[in-house]
Amino acid sequence: MKHLNRLLSLFLALLIVAAMFVSCRVNDDQDDTTTADTTTEAPSETTMPEAKDLEIVANGQSYCYVVRAEELTSEAVPVTCAIDIYNAIKNATGTPPEKITTDWTKDGTHDPDKIEILVGLTNYEETKYVYSQIGYGDYLVKIVGNKLVVAAYSDSALRIATNKLIDLIKKTAQEGSLTITADTIISDTVDDKLAALPVYEGGTFSATYPCSNNGIMVYVTKTNADEYREYLEKLEDSGFVEYTTNEIVNNLFATYNNSKYTVNAGYYDYESAARIIIEPLAKPVGLKSDNVYTAVTTSQITGFGLEYQKSDGSYVSNGLSILIRLTDGRFVIIDGGFDRGECATNLINAMKEQSAGYLKPGQKPTVAAWIVTHAHGDHMGVLKRYNAFSQIKVEKFLVNFIADSERTKAMKTYPSNWDSGEGGGYTNTFSAAAYFGADVQWVHVGQVFYIADLTMEILYTIESFGPKICNAFNTTSLVIKMTFGEGDDRTTFMMTGDATGNALEICARMYGDYLRSDIVQVSHHGYTTWGNDNGVIMAYMYMLPETLLWPQGSNAYPNYMTKKYNVVLFSPDYVSGGQNPNFKEVYVTGVQGDTVILPIPYKIGSGIVNRK
Repeated sequence: MKHLNRLLSLFLALLIVAAMFVSCRVNDDQDDTTTADTTTEAPSETTMPEAKDLEIVANGQSYCYVVRAEELTSEAVPVTCAIDIYNAIKNATGTPPEKITTDWTKDGTHDPDKIEILVGLTNYEETKYVYSQIGYGDYLVKIVGNKLVVAAYSDSALRIATNKLIDLIKKTAQEGSLTITADTIISDTVDDKLAALPVYEGGTFSATYPCSNNGIMVYVTKTNADEYREYLEKLEDSGFVEYTTNEIVNNLFATYNNSKYTVNAGYYDYESAARIIIEPLAKPVGLKSDNVYTAVTTSQITGFGLEYQKSDGSYVSNGLSILIRLTDGRFVIIDGGFDRGECATNLINAMKEQSAGYLKPGQKPTVAAWIVTHAHGDHMGVLKRYNAFSQIKVEKFLVNFIADSERTKAMKTYPSNWDSGEGGGYTNTFSAAAYFGADVQWVHVGQVFYIADLTMEILYTIESFGPKICNAFNTTSLVIKMTFGEGDDRTTFMMTGDATGNALEICARMYGDYLRSDIVQVSHHGYTTWGNDNGVIMAYMYMLPETLLWPQGSNAYPNYMTKKYNVVLFSPDYVSGGQNPNFKEVYVTGVQGDTVILPIPYKIGSGIVNRK
């Protein structure tokens, strides 16, 4: 008998070991970019407790808790909504709820018998269940067991849902008592754009983020490329039609349209996140097959000196104005410089001079694309003088501006980093576009524009930084990689505008060696990185250009070339501490009236410097 017991014990031990081995194998096979919480399906109705009448306040006593997610900041909308609900109960009944608390628990479980109002995305099963019943443009307030769930994906919808619940509290409450009945349901669709998007399956919904052009972004974290591709299939099932797809390194991008909306979807590999942006139906970017042209000249890049001296003798040394001539005779303008007559005149004269050999009598120089990197006056102030440009034709403006609501939030959060008027220059772009009869085209990361011999890849917009609050207006600057020609004659030019360290760090993490460029426009004139020197250094160490185009005044340049975040652009024998083995030359754009012309395809030493 003892022998039999020993055999049984050995057999049970082997079973336990085998079970442990299988469990370990299952865990090893799981994708570590997706948590267990996000891979499980939402609880079904059969697994959820039946709704009950909730005595929020009874006989002047309350044992109800108002719950919001643990990780939120004090200004987050779910937090302010939770506070408003708490105060509404207190004011309507004379008795406050027990307290406002978070969804954190030591063991990860929650008391099903406790009466709680769950506001926004918490880690409760009841919250997950209610969210499974709504789309991105909806809100829903309902009771599950002893939990009253207030659910919405967007902040605006959550605020509306909260206000509706507060209205119900005011109508229902009496002095010392408040009961919300089990059949309570408050729901509606409040955002037609978001409602048009299917819900992303897998990953973790993180936030919605207002974008320019009345767009909105759904931000999903802890996802992967396969889940992203599955979502594109859902878009098609929802009636959207694929327009373009693109891949840069391991980052995936796609544009889809239906009769009302355009969706720009992106999978960001470095952060295992998806950004899904929906906006009103947008003008197509144009396909490579549509780019048919006749070469009439050669390409070249012209950088304009903008430094000028003020009446007190000091110099204004920033500003960016770049003119690109294409082989089909059209131009691309990057920004244009200050609100000064000289900036407009120099641009116009350069276009006339550079097109004189092929334009017919009476024909105007044509700007195929006017790029506005961001709305700082030293970059696009010249657009206030659009009347001065009557002698040219402009086909379209390429922009991506921070949404007004996000700009307001940023100014409040980082008041020392933002001037009160920053971002207000957007209207100048629209006024200029109306004057020229030009389109305003909103660009997004992953889009590619083909214009004659130039290919422009949008590598960064403020949408890649959101939903974080923008730390400085320069973080909204576009970053675009430009490639002229193909094969051995190809020249690459990295346009960085005024991108901050935060913006350039995202580029470095997203693209790595793909940032390698022959010519680099030094970001922000070589000035401050807005608190992230390492982010700039990371990006520059991937770009490793032979040639630097420095949009800086000749008086200020010597003071900034030795900054640690700029030194890495040079070779060690040119500047002590330099780390760029490819460096050959630097062109400083100089003072107002100076130009630097880089013929394309570019050969080292072929730049033409014209000093005033």
